[in-house]
Amino acid sequence: MSKSAFCFSALFKVLALGVIIGATIVYIANFRPTDSGVWFGNNIAPARAAYPFELTDQDGNRFRLADQRGNVILLNFGFTNCPNICPTSLAHLAATCRQLPDSIRQRVRVVFVSVDERDDIAVLKKYIPLFDEKFTGLTGDKETIGNVARAYGAFYRKAESATKDDADYLIDHSTNTTLIDPDGNLRLVYSIDQLSKGAEMAGDILQVFGLPRPASSPNGTRP
Repeated sequence: MSKSAFCFSALFKVLALGVIIGATIVYIANFRPTDSGVWFGNNIAPARAAYPFELTDQDGNRFRLADQRGNVILLNFGFTNCPNICPTSLAHLAATCRQLPDSIRQRVRVVFVSVDERDDIAVLKKYIPLFDEKFTGLTGDKETIGNVARAYGAFYRKAESATKDDADYLIDHSTNTTLIDPDGNLRLVYSIDQLSKGAEMAGDILQVFGLPRPASSPNGTRP
């Protein structure tokens, strides 16, 4: 590769990453906390209905958001070949769920939407149980995945492959996790840094269900 081509490629990567980060910042900035000191996550205001979607889960069943009324959804986007961000995020979400009473845990759905066309049902079926057998992995056609991702402020793009194999690539993607409440409304957004604070997140979930936060779960804390 020539020096000029290398510089152009490097510049493109920097600019593309800047677009992803900038768009994510704008997305979070639109969700202004109105209950300062009440929530750990970033409160979404004004409240509005979550974008309704229908995708296919790791068992080949149709997953419709509209069927999840009464449950809390923790919605995350990524891909199974992600070397660090996705497995770390899912592990933290699993730890958060373990801090919930069983009666509440049964009403919390961690939903992982893959933005990678390589992640078919078979791949997700092997990947998702590595974190929690009750987690849901979703896939679908490229257009539908794109629509869902945009609706929830998720940004992603295929990174340039380091090899000549077109199937060997990573995906640059945003890292937020969105909480959808039992009424189907967008309620909270968590940055990747917040996901490690399982007690605080569990407190938010209990509070969304109208239950008191545990004394060990300080509210309004930011990492």
